[in-house]
Amino acid sequence: MTIGEALHTVRNELYLTQEQMCAGVVSRSFYAKVESGKNSISADKLAKILFEHEIDIPYFYQLLQKTYTSKQKAHEILLNQNMEQAFNSGDITQIEKCYHQILAHSQSRILKLRAMIAVANIKDELDLIDPQIKHELFVEFDEGKNWMTRPELLRLFTNTMPLWDQESLDFFIGRLLSKAKKDPHISELQQQRYLRIFENYLAVCYKRSTQNKSIVVARVKQIIDYIMTVSPNPQLLIYKVAAVYLKELLSGNKEETQKIKNELEKYGYHNIVKTWPQ
Repeated sequence: MTIGEALHTVRNELYLTQEQMCAGVVSRSFYAKVESGKNSISADKLAKILFEHEIDIPYFYQLLQKTYTSKQKAHEILLNQNMEQAFNSGDITQIEKCYHQILAHSQSRILKLRAMIAVANIKDELDLIDPQIKHELFVEFDEGKNWMTRPELLRLFTNTMPLWDQESLDFFIGRLLSKAKKDPHISELQQQRYLRIFENYLAVCYKRSTQNKSIVVARVKQIIDYIMTVSPNPQLLIYKVAAVYLKELLSGNKEETQKIKNELEKYGYHNIVKTWPQ
């Protein structure tokens, strides 16, 4: 949808007239031309209309996304979604198929790196990754500041976790945790990104602890404590449950972890818990 079409859609959902929709912002005649695509509306006036009527911004964004996303970006999003679905399925044939599609059709170096490392991890071939790539990634996360705010680099960091020794991983996670704690204006979407990374960190730590009992995971308690103190927003609840699950798993309490999984499966969260370590 265009902006005008999206405004028309949400206005009808709210049962408002054009006069009511634009009151105090623009004239009805001007607004009518916005809906019909004959006029453009400035960002500040659009924001005033959306906030005045308490319109769900993420929903409005979704209405616009297909129209205003470039074909290449839309293709990259589709490739990424296919990769994530393949990994969630656990089907190695499908995973490798998606990986080769990304290598052949993606223009994103970051997406290619994510796919390569994720496949190497699942095939236990991380030691075959070019040392120069490891070095470049280390520099990116050690010296770069924008990786903690850019979504594609946060996803890359999540996939590269298995590459790092525990000391380096704890260092990077510590910086991200500090960033999350100090940000007074963190959005719900960014909060979800951080929580997803912290959940993955706990899973990596658990896997390593099963392979090497002497490994020291310094940040685990700090991460769990942070997750448990975030806003009690229903959309963030699953991350708190996952934190409790991984805490019990790291403590060796398999009986309690099974109870948590059983409860979630009972309420329809099969696809989520099937990817959790056990």
